[in-house]
Amino acid sequence: MKGLLSKIEYIVIGLFALIFLMWAISKCNAHKEQAQEEASTEAREDSLANKAIPTAPTTPAVSQTVATNAVADTAQARPSQSAAQPAKPAEPQGSKLYVTIDKLKLRKAPGLKSETIGELKLFDEVYYMDEVTDSTFEVNLGKEIADEPYVKVKTKFGTIGWVYGAGVHYVKKKRSGVLE
Repeated sequence: MKGLLSKIEYIVIGLFALIFLMWAISKCNAHKEQAQEEASTEAREDSLANKAIPTAPTTPAVSQTVATNAVADTAQARPSQSAAQPAKPAEPQGSKLYVTIDKLKLRKAPGLKSETIGELKLFDEVYYMDEVTDSTFEVNLGKEIADEPYVKVKTKFGTIGWVYGAGVHYVKKKRSGVLE
């Protein structure tokens, strides 16, 4: 009888542990969904607020710096604005992506030989323009070789161009495997 009682105790403890794990997972999922909903609502509100603000035209600053063989993004310079009424650029439509490689080149067309129209800094926001090259390109990033397509993006300041797919991601993180 003692051995049977011991087995029942283990089964009851195991059931409680299983029920607790199921409860904890459901709570985490509910919290995650709530946070995603709040983030999307905030993004929608920011987008609507930015549409109401007029924007000043900007010109991209063409950088001659070349960082590794990775393609880089573009940094734009804003024209001077009056201190009384600073204009905030409107957020372009499209999915928001973050630059994961510092000095990612923004190019006129896909490919390493295409003209560079700007350079993006690490964690700059760009917006996906629903265009990707059909083929992929192998690029040596320093510590790894990436095989990705080029992606058409629009910067916050309205510059449209192509960046290497390995240089952008929907999560704000630095890409590993890139030489500094």
